[in-house]
Amino acid sequence: MSISLRQNLNMRLEQKLKLTPQMIQSIEILLLPQLALEERIMAEVESNPALEIVDGPAGDEDVRPQALDQGERDDQEWLLKRARRNLDEDGPSKMAALEATPERAPVLAEHLVEQLRFVEMDPDVREIAHEIGWQLDRRGYLTVPLTDLVHEERLEHAEEALEHIRRCDPAGIGARDLKDCLLLQLAREPGDNSFEMELIRDHLDDCLRNRLPAVQQALAAKHPDRAAPSIERIQEGVEVIARLDPKPGLPFAADTNHIVVPDSMVEQDEEGRWVVSIPDGRLPKVEVSGEYQQILDSGAGDPKEKAYLKEKIGSARFIIDAVAQRRRTLLRIVTEIIKHQQAFLEQGVENLRPLLRQDIADRIGMHVATVSRAVKDKYIQTPRGVLRLADFFSNGIASQDGGEAESSKSVRLKIHKLIEAEDKKNPLSDQELADILAKDNLDISRRTVTKYRIADGIPSTRQRRVF
Repeated sequence: MSISLRQNLNMRLEQKLKLTPQMIQSIEILLLPQLALEERIMAEVESNPALEIVDGPAGDEDVRPQALDQGERDDQEWLLKRARRNLDEDGPSKMAALEATPERAPVLAEHLVEQLRFVEMDPDVREIAHEIGWQLDRRGYLTVPLTDLVHEERLEHAEEALEHIRRCDPAGIGARDLKDCLLLQLAREPGDNSFEMELIRDHLDDCLRNRLPAVQQALAAKHPDRAAPSIERIQEGVEVIARLDPKPGLPFAADTNHIVVPDSMVEQDEEGRWVVSIPDGRLPKVEVSGEYQQILDSGAGDPKEKAYLKEKIGSARFIIDAVAQRRRTLLRIVTEIIKHQQAFLEQGVENLRPLLRQDIADRIGMHVATVSRAVKDKYIQTPRGVLRLADFFSNGIASQDGGEAESSKSVRLKIHKLIEAEDKKNPLSDQELADILAKDNLDISRRTVTKYRIADGIPSTRQRRVF
């Protein structure tokens, strides 16, 4: 047998999107809710002497530097000294401190995107996988139905994308609920964990409440052909489960202030028209320092100082532009959402129409990922109270007569109302609920009713019965 070694030189042309630091910063600013954005702007002001706070609320107008009196040479010299001092602070002592400062931890979505770079997949699947990454909650769970993220024709790609996400680190990411999260982690543990998996799948509630004898009895009844496991063996399994992480995404979650400040507002004018606005009065209004800009334009200072000023002025302009772009993007998206959901604002949740993030992206010519980032963790002030922008999105349940579909959220509300009004001694089964909704012209199956009922934490028919 002979072994031959051969070298081949192949050329391959492919397109890759590499996020620059400025692009990442722009995405971060778009993601920030109102309070966090205020803190971010103030942090930029403190770290960049070329960025100044001016009187008045933040707006979207052009920022023009203030002219410096040509006769005030002392002021110019003072500014130059300040620039030199800031420049000198970037010397060895400051650099040592910066190196000792931990880098900004990547958010979970960035961490997943970095891992998926090395995985071969269809471009459409990769795009959806990135979108799913931004939809995970602080725990790392995906609680949004895939049908709320993509249209039906892309559902197969979405399911494949989710599987790629679920294979990423940390284990448990992309889970649908606690059971799913724990099972994903156990599947990667070495050895035979089938017993622990059974405890999670069928007896997690009893395990969490330390009802181990009840677990033993249930296992004995389920497997009459073999000896029931001892309490000690069940305890060992519970200890294995306890070592798993129920919130694997939490280390990537930034510490945020949970006080809700609306990022947008909708109200009716005197003529009854809905008007959308972005209330940014809380945000500090910032502009590029006119003095620093004039020094840079005048040519004063040595090349090192000019390079420093140019960098700081460039950073100041970028943060101003990024905040203004966030405002314009949010205004366009919220305006389109309200156009579609006026009936919801006027008549309530039962009139919420089906709406996907992809629908908004198509209508305003944006990428769906931009829409998702813009609405994530954002709130809107409405006549019905402060609502999450995510509450305006919902997939649809088809009508039997071929008319407009009804949103899944309004259908779930109908299920709630039917259950509230049922005879508690003879509660409605899921099939009976589906039949009643079918009479209301909804094409809904028993399985879908069951899925909605479980998702909303509504007990089963047997559990709801009052004797």
